[in-house]
Amino acid sequence: MYIFDNNFIIDIIAQRKDVSNRYFDILIYCLKNKIAYLSSSQLHNLRFVFKRHYSEYLDDYLTLEKKCTIVKTPSYIDFSSPLAEIDMDDYLIELSAKIVGAKIITSDKTFLLLSAMAIHPDTFYTIETNSKRKPFETIPFLDLKSLNAQYFNEYEKAFDSVVNSGWYIQGSECKAFEAEFAVYCGTKHAIGVANGLDALILILRAYKEMGVMQEGDEVIVPSNTYIASILAISENGLVPVLVEPDIDTYLLDPSKIEANITPKTKAILPVHLYGQTCEMNKINEIAKKHNLKVIEDSAQSHGAYFEDKRSGNLGDASGFSFYPGKNLGALGDGGAVTTNDDALASAIRALGNYGSHKKYENLYKGVNSRLDEMQAAMLRVKLRYLDQEVEKRREIAAYYLGNIKNDNIILPTQNSKLNIKNYPNHVWHLFVIRTQKRDELQKYLSDNGIQTLIHYPLPPHKQKAYTEWHNQSYPISEQIHDEVLSLPISGVQSLEDTKKIVEAINDFN
Repeated sequence: MYIFDNNFIIDIIAQRKDVSNRYFDILIYCLKNKIAYLSSSQLHNLRFVFKRHYSEYLDDYLTLEKKCTIVKTPSYIDFSSPLAEIDMDDYLIELSAKIVGAKIITSDKTFLLLSAMAIHPDTFYTIETNSKRKPFETIPFLDLKSLNAQYFNEYEKAFDSVVNSGWYIQGSECKAFEAEFAVYCGTKHAIGVANGLDALILILRAYKEMGVMQEGDEVIVPSNTYIASILAISENGLVPVLVEPDIDTYLLDPSKIEANITPKTKAILPVHLYGQTCEMNKINEIAKKHNLKVIEDSAQSHGAYFEDKRSGNLGDASGFSFYPGKNLGALGDGGAVTTNDDALASAIRALGNYGSHKKYENLYKGVNSRLDEMQAAMLRVKLRYLDQEVEKRREIAAYYLGNIKNDNIILPTQNSKLNIKNYPNHVWHLFVIRTQKRDELQKYLSDNGIQTLIHYPLPPHKQKAYTEWHNQSYPISEQIHDEVLSLPISGVQSLEDTKKIVEAINDFN
């Protein structure tokens, strides 16, 4: 990332013959690769210079402004800084550069001497010549910094709006996000909570308060899910009943549900694992037949469809996580409940606010689980781009599916029964392959600079938290947990990196 010094820009646009061609090449390179920044503190000075001294080039400069990313100038100024004492303009540019970790391209000798961020144009060529990834430099599993850098300017605007509002809990940003997320999911209600686990806990707790469930009742849940799905059930004094998944889709197998229903069963909790929705028509049919609630765990499926409805609108209620690594991730913890049930929404909103529906009046023995204003503001930014993020993930997944050719590898299955034209059901939160040589493959890929993760190495019934299940056997889940490996996938992953991953996997034996 690079910020241009004022003199560097003036030299280029005013066409100073001794440097303009070489500097112009640098400018074009940075713009083409989207690594060109301007500090907000520069804009007034540069516009003044071009209006006063180079008016014939003003339009050219304004065009450059639009092509560069504008970086905010922070207010934490250290007037004792040597650079600040000599040249405040340069110091402000340096502060902006520090925010995004950018180098400042300048030929100003004083700037180069006093700022570690400043580099000469000749040094720029050296850096970029050597910047190409070495053959075994790490390809990260998920580059959150780059992913969030796309929204930097909008984050800044959102941050300023929240700070300046003076209202940081249950304010306008949270209300706006809840309304926007409800529209996105197609539901009447979205209630912001502190995290995804709380979302599921509060749904079940609300059903208990409403008399739909009581301690000791059973909830059917897949045996290969992340443990949070099960913890939410246990936390409410309910009994998790583990049911095996389909080995091809890794999703709760509807054909195994009814055999596990008892008079104490009150709900089914399907988990849209890895970003693909479960077979909700069959699950809802079973629930209706036995008068059961359907609670979606949508922590990994933001935006996924089943037929013509999105995840979050496929049952009685749904819990979402906005953990930073999710397709819709906050800059910290966050979660939400979606539902079309007015009474349920009212109970959840009160339960998450100390049990209070009205200030200083408490209907329930509630908890503190609220989505704060700052995270809501950041999520509003990212929600606008969620479908674009998903499309980029689908492109990477399609490349993996079309080009990984290795008999040792089992590729993920997109359940064709779940797809209807224009409503693709998979959002590829994770791209999960299986192999009996999982540990060898992970080490091999690591040795070749490719970072992978295992989601999840230990099934819930083998966890110390549930020692009472250790004598139980869930062979399909155990096989899945022994064989799965998640490959890198994100909205900022390059085709070049994706090709390298595929080539490495195809060479593995």
